[in-house]
Amino acid sequence: MKKILILCRRDDRVEYDRKESMLAGMAEVQTEATYIGVDYEDLLFESDGVNLKVIDTVSGLDIADVDAAFFIGWFKTKPLEDCARAAALYLKSKNVPFLNSEIIKGRSFTKLTQCVLAVIHGVKVTPFVFCMDANKTLGWLQENPMDFPLITKAISASRGNDNHLVHSMDELQAVLTDTTPREKPAYFIVQDFVPNDGDLRIIVMNGRVVKVIHRQAQDGSHLNNTSKGGMATDTPVDQLPAKVIDDSIAMSRALNREITGVDMIQHQETGEYFLLEVNNMPQLATGSLVKEKMSLLHQELLELAGN
Repeated sequence: MKKILILCRRDDRVEYDRKESMLAGMAEVQTEATYIGVDYEDLLFESDGVNLKVIDTVSGLDIADVDAAFFIGWFKTKPLEDCARAAALYLKSKNVPFLNSEIIKGRSFTKLTQCVLAVIHGVKVTPFVFCMDANKTLGWLQENPMDFPLITKAISASRGNDNHLVHSMDELQAVLTDTTPREKPAYFIVQDFVPNDGDLRIIVMNGRVVKVIHRQAQDGSHLNNTSKGGMATDTPVDQLPAKVIDDSIAMSRALNREITGVDMIQHQETGEYFLLEVNNMPQLATGSLVKEKMSLLHQELLELAGN
């Protein structure tokens, strides 16, 4: 018997289609398939940096272990939409057909889809876990401990905001369950911390790496962002390993961004490089080395106008 997944947000709407009404309706009209309902808020994304699983924390089902899926109700907030899009990208990578395909054609709103796309495209990221329900993230980590220290950061934050280095489960729990009033809810991804001597902002324009900026945190901080006081220095492109260049270009293409800023970090002990995130607007007219960045952008736009 075929297994078909219905994915929707937690909702008490009565006048719109939702998971419960879809399941009830299907129970009335067919017996040839098993329909399974899942809330986006119950999906847990877990990766060792190379492999990825997306698990329904209610049933324990890997959502790729179905024959087809139908996504509804995913367009309420940007984090919710990105969670649904990440799930759809995962299904696509596992050759599970789904409707509607428009869900994977929008832009990436958060770090979650970037991490998922990185794993799918063979770009190394640090092991991570994410669920919109913070208590389920904590529950998973209690059963599957990760080594401290860990990084936990809001998937929608930028410029080093809501980015925490935590050293214990108590610290992690305090961040994930913080009830301080916010303009918008924050949803946190938890990742391995990479010991480092700074990170790299790799600027990609039209399929080429055109600029590399090394950023190093101030003493006492783990944040290399220049917006958080990190020191920026120009780095020759030819000093980058070919794999880092290829991965940066691959992420730019995966996100359909002709101009983007790819942040990579090198483990100071192993020498391995890991993707941090991909910025849709990599501080070209602000931050460090503005004149050099704007000159490169000017050249690219002139070429675009000429063609």
